Amino acid sequence: MKIVIGFDSGLANCGYGVVARGGSGFSYLAHGNIQTDAKTPHPDRLLKIYQHVTELIIQWNPSKISIESVYWNRNQKSCLPTAEVIGILQLAAVQKNIEVVMLSPQSVKSAVTGVSNASKTQVMKMTQKLLGMKQPVKPNHAADALGCAIAALLSRNTPVISH
Repeated sequence: MKIVIGFDSGLANCGYGVVARGGSGFSYLAHGNIQTDAKTPHPDRLLKIYQHVTELIIQWNPSKISIESVYWNRNQKSCLPTAEVIGILQLAAVQKNIEVVMLSPQSVKSAVTGVSNASKTQVMKMTQKLLGMKQPVKPNHAADALGCAIAALLSRNTPVISH
């Protein structure tokens, strides 16, 4: 059984989702959201994310982590902090010798729904269906992260960061 931890990275909210694939289906294992307070010094916020991600890696022992890349043109103010979080996620994985897969938002949408311009709602509903969940995943950062994990498990030719 392959386990992947997907991440929807952000400094204030870093969503994660843990998914396994064995045989023909997916298994939901966990999801959540790592929140940091804007009043906390920036380095301490990064440290909190790093520590939480390291704990997740130790707990679930994934074969890879997948990270959804950021929309650089959407909110330029949050791009640098998000890029720093992506670096923290990569560091935590590489320290444990875990493969890192970077996925564009379009490739996640395409893998999960079959349509690269699917809406967030369509991705959330299909993620819920693929994982056999009765209730929608909250918060949306965690739902995005579960979709990212599923996409990494489905994709054969994903861009990988070597270590």
